[in-house]
Amino acid sequence: MTEAKGVSGWAKASVAVRNIFSSGINRDLVDFSVEKEPFELTHGDTLAYALACNDSNPSYFEKDGGLAPPLFVSRVFMVVAEGILLHPKLKLNVLKMVHAEQSIEFLTPLRVGMKIVPRARIAAVREASSGEMVDVEIECLHDGAVAVKGVATMFVRGKRRGAGGSKGNAADEPSFEAADSFSVDPGQPAKYAAASGDYNPIHRKMLAARLAGFKAPIAHGLCVLAMTAASLVKLYGDNDPARLKSLSVRFSKPVFPGQELTLKTALVDGVYRFVLENPKGKPVLKNGSATFRAVSR
Repeated sequence: MTEAKGVSGWAKASVAVRNIFSSGINRDLVDFSVEKEPFELTHGDTLAYALACNDSNPSYFEKDGGLAPPLFVSRVFMVVAEGILLHPKLKLNVLKMVHAEQSIEFLTPLRVGMKIVPRARIAAVREASSGEMVDVEIECLHDGAVAVKGVATMFVRGKRRGAGGSKGNAADEPSFEAADSFSVDPGQPAKYAAASGDYNPIHRKMLAARLAGFKAPIAHGLCVLAMTAASLVKLYGDNDPARLKSLSVRFSKPVFPGQELTLKTALVDGVYRFVLENPKGKPVLKNGSATFRAVSR
């Protein structure tokens, strides 16, 4: 099932409100896909995204052919995300939705001037112990070839069905060491919303956050991941974003603006494993892994 158009205009709000009363996600939409017209990467957009994530890497200030932040792919994804997540037949309650997991493979570094064709597909809808999971495959094509691909897993909270899955064996975890720290600014969600196109109200409005079960608006998970990626590039990629080859993570706890976060890492068989902890020492990102190319392309 393929659809070239997403939900737009006034219909977005009505679909979102109607889906609040949804009893579950429609599994008939597995394999539904959205593809959009070419999306040109401009210097203004890529630099705004970098600055919204407090990333001042010199590569992003080059106007002609300069690099885009690796996580700018999330801005491209937003072009098709609405057509997937707000499709009226999917019946997904966006107020109960959080980003659960993300994996990305960077086959070709994104640069200013590229024209990217974004497409997304619902790969699976799965039950969880306390809700449902939606796996969305993402591809960004440049000149007919896949430049970036990955999977975004969205979790929609619902009724608890059981005791939950395994929390994993702590003995399998590597010995992490503190490597860096950074803070999420109080105004970060507003800046990131404008730069990314992600205006989910749970990140900016107290009422929406409370309705979703949070004590206050939470930071965008992809913003936190972009800030983490910037630290990893600085630490292990010679501050060259083009060397980042892959990135994957699980979003385990919400991050609240104003918090200082600590990045802990370990090198295991050529892969940089990482966790990101809040001020209480609790992981907000876990099962993290990043790989780097020996030289940039």
